[in-house]
Amino acid sequence: MYLIKREKLSILGRDKKCYNFYMSNAVTLESLDKKIDKAVDDLSAIIGSLAQSLHDELVVVKDDNKQTRQSIDRLTNTIDGFIGRIDRYESEQLARDSQFNRLLEWARKVSDKTGIPLEDL
Repeated sequence: MYLIKREKLSILGRDKKCYNFYMSNAVTLESLDKKIDKAVDDLSAIIGSLAQSLHDELVVVKDDNKQTRQSIDRLTNTIDGFIGRIDRYESEQLARDSQFNRLLEWARKVSDKTGIPLEDL
């Protein structure tokens, strides 16, 4: 089967008559199939290259994400450690304040019984 594109060629003959000739560019289905196959192969190569580039970029992004998560985990652990130290410090301060208040009460009682004045604390 042929796909035919016709072009008209007009020639003026010696006898002063116009002769029309039709030229055709015939394309076989086989040659058309080859051209289409080549175009598909070229497009497939481009798509494959794009897919590989996207895959490579995704691998880099996943690695960066993993490193970021590890960094966040380290920071979270450090903050947890600081909060634990602050909690212990506050507990110690409360215990000291309570002990100081008990000693102050005892000192006031001693001051009252001995008659020695106690400065205002």
